[in-house]
Amino acid sequence: MKRLLLIAVIAVSVGCRKAPKTAETQAPVDPRNTNYQPGAGALINSARAGKRAAATNDFANLKVFIFDFELNNNRMPTKEELRGDVKNAGNLLKLIDEGVILFPMRMQKDGLWAYEIDAEKVGGIVLVANAVSRASADDVKKMLGQQ
Repeated sequence: MKRLLLIAVIAVSVGCRKAPKTAETQAPVDPRNTNYQPGAGALINSARAGKRAAATNDFANLKVFIFDFELNNNRMPTKEELRGDVKNAGNLLKLIDEGVILFPMRMQKDGLWAYEIDAEKVGGIVLVANAVSRASADDVKKMLGQQ
């Protein structure tokens, strides 16, 4: 019985070793990105979840400005035009100026409108065709490639 218990303990301890970090998990990620980060710990990821809720709200507010601009001008806005529209919208102008909210080179009505910093590396919040959602890094890269 003791021998069986010893074998079980050894098997569990060998099987529980952490996998070595890959280059992808070691890449530095901007702390302003709100996506879940494996290995970052519960405290950090809990804080990111709170920031993610606020960021989702910011993207929803940005969606209103972009949609309104497109409706009134029959074309998608440029970053500079958006900056003028959101100057009185609380936190949005700051997030755009600090590079937390990024825009593709050319916005398309049915494509990617905006994404958060480092979303192309680790995933994050995106604004696509009037809808706010979360996307993986691969999805963001695809969307950026289609622009």
